[in-house]
Amino acid sequence: MDLTQKPIAILGYGNQGRAHALNLRDSGCQVRVGARPGVGFELARKDGFEPMPFETACDQSQILMFLLPDLVIPSVYERLAPYFKDGQREVGFCHGYAYHFGRIEKFSKTGYFLAGPKGAGVLLRDTFERGKTLPGVLAIDSPRKETREIAIAYARAVGLAHETLVETTFEEETECDLFGEQVVLCGGLLELMETAFEVLVESGQTPEMAFLECCYEAKLILDLWLHEGPANLYKKISPTAFYGGMTRGKRLVDASSREKMRQALQEIKKGQFSAEWEQEALAGFPQLKARQQSAQESLLEKTYQALKQRLQ
Repeated sequence: MDLTQKPIAILGYGNQGRAHALNLRDSGCQVRVGARPGVGFELARKDGFEPMPFETACDQSQILMFLLPDLVIPSVYERLAPYFKDGQREVGFCHGYAYHFGRIEKFSKTGYFLAGPKGAGVLLRDTFERGKTLPGVLAIDSPRKETREIAIAYARAVGLAHETLVETTFEEETECDLFGEQVVLCGGLLELMETAFEVLVESGQTPEMAFLECCYEAKLILDLWLHEGPANLYKKISPTAFYGGMTRGKRLVDASSREKMRQALQEIKKGQFSAEWEQEALAGFPQLKARQQSAQESLLEKTYQALKQRLQ
């Protein structure tokens, strides 16, 4: 599939939108950027694009990629439906939230696909610029075979490795993505590091030592784990570290922790989390804003900023 002959509308110029648009352009594709007035619009202009209204971008394109925030996609999708509900354009996403939870109307003639990197947009762009690729996921829901070819070509053009492009479904991608964020990446892991940091500081240890031990080294052990594998990792760390982790780790992640993970997964599957999240949005994101403010004022943030330059 020669994607360079099919104009692509990147709808949204945020974290993922910017990375996709730049990578596609560098891959020789014809890119139209649809953006709302504001920071993204101005950044797209600075990057050499001519940002335009969503409707104009759709009218000029054959592939429409929705890269707006999950809760913004439905309203924009509804506005743009006249451009693609007749099945004349392909519609893509990099995350299945709006599609899976039924926040958008699905049209029988339209070809839908999901092509998403396993990593933030800034990482996707940085990896692409270094001539490398990221693992990604692919999902197809279409009456046409061509949609699959387009999705694979799109994934390659934005910098997803063909060898690690995992085929999935909108449902599986959405549920796994939310679960991973909540119990590991943005929930469990970050809460674990922050709490461990606080416990050490409370005991009289310096913030600098607490940060290095509980936060900085987390990245190093994960890099080693990915490089060596779960079993081989234990041959690369000291016996003291192996024994201490083996005997104390299960105290932290025990049967009750496993049950809480199962509960989090069920809340995702049953739509409880999406309903809760949308209520938070309707209220103006009070919990989100409070957490962002407390993080900004925390000792952990101050310690990170003090050490940042020395760690690079």
